[in-house]
Amino acid sequence: MLDSLIRAAPLSAWRHLRQSVHDRPRGHPIRLAATFMLQRAARAHSRHLSTRLTEIRPLDAPELSFQAVDSMVMDAVFWFGLRGYEGTVAQVWAALCARSQSVLEVGGNVGIFTVVGGMQARGAYTVVEPIPANAATLRANLARNGLSRVELLEAAVIPGDTEREVSLNVPDEGRAMPVGAHLVDGTVLAARSSLAHVTVPGLPMRALANGRDLIKMDAEGIEAALLLDIRPQLLAQRPTLLIEVLPEATQLAALLSALAVEAGYTIHVLPEWGSDTTVAVDAATFTADVPRAHNSKDVVLSMGPLPQ
Repeated sequence: MLDSLIRAAPLSAWRHLRQSVHDRPRGHPIRLAATFMLQRAARAHSRHLSTRLTEIRPLDAPELSFQAVDSMVMDAVFWFGLRGYEGTVAQVWAALCARSQSVLEVGGNVGIFTVVGGMQARGAYTVVEPIPANAATLRANLARNGLSRVELLEAAVIPGDTEREVSLNVPDEGRAMPVGAHLVDGTVLAARSSLAHVTVPGLPMRALANGRDLIKMDAEGIEAALLLDIRPQLLAQRPTLLIEVLPEATQLAALLSALAVEAGYTIHVLPEWGSDTTVAVDAATFTADVPRAHNSKDVVLSMGPLPQ
C-alpha cells in the first residue's frame, strides 16, 4: 500500500530532496534525512522507474544523458546522482581519463563510467561489454552524448592469446540490465541463481591491454586471472589501474599488493560513502579487507598522485 502511494506522487515531487543530497556535504543532517527518504522512494519505484522517464540526467552532471532503462545502476544515478552511486569513483575516473592517451574499460555495463570518462578522454577509448542488452544500452548512451569516437566491443575479456567463444552466467536479478553476469568458468564468484547462459566472443586481454596507459576493470571475478595474464605488460608499461576489489577477492588483493610493491605503484582507496577523500594505503599490507574498511570496493594503482 505504501509503495503504491509513493509511486502515485509525481517524480518531480522528489526533486527538492534529490537536490539536497547533491548540494550538502556528507554528514549534514538535511542530507542524511533526504537520503533516508529517497532510499524509501527508490525501493518503491524499483522496477518501475524506467516506465516514467524518457531519460536520466544526473543532478550533479546534468550535461550527461542516459537512457531510462530497468537497471539498478540507473536507479541509483537518478535518485542520488553520480556521487551518490559510487562516491568519488566517477570523479576520479573522469580526471584519470582526462590525462590519459589510451583507455581500456573492461566491463562497461550500461555505460555510466564510459560516458563520464569518454567525455574527458582525448585519446583512444575502448570499452568491452559482453551482455547484449547492456551493450545495446551502452551504445545508445554513447550516441546520446555524441561519443562516436569511443570504441565498443561486444564481447567478454579472457586470458591468453586466442579468441574463443565463452559462456556467461546471467544471474536472476529481476532487472532487464544485469550487473552481475560472469564467466561460467574461471571466476572466483560464488554460484548465483541463473536466469540464462549466453555464449559470446572472448577477446584476449593481452592484445586489448597493449599500449594502454589507463585500465578500468570490473569483470565479476576474473580480474585476478586477467591481471596475472598481463603482468609482464603491466610491469613494462605501468598503466594506471582502477580495479574493483570485493571482500572475497583475496587472490586479487594479494596480486595487487605484490604488483604494487614490484612496480612501485601507490594503492589509493576510493570511498563510496562517508568521505570524499581518497586514501593511500600501504601496498605491502594491502588485503581484500582494506577497501571495505574505507567504505569502498574500488582502488586505483598509480605511479604518482591522483589528479585533484
